[in-house]
Amino acid sequence: MDITKIVLIFGISLLIYFAFLFLGFFLKNKNLKAQNLKKEE
Repeated sequence: MDITKIVLIFGISLLIYFAFLFLGFFLKNKNLKAQNLKKEE
C-alpha cells in the first residue's frame, strides 16, 4: 500500500471518530437539559 492511502484512511477514520464523539457529546447535553426541564415541572 502507498503511504498516501494509509494516511488518507487514517485521516478519514479520525474524522469519523471525532464526528461521532461530537454528536454523542451534543446529544448527551440535549438529553440532560430535557431531563432537567422535566424534573422542574
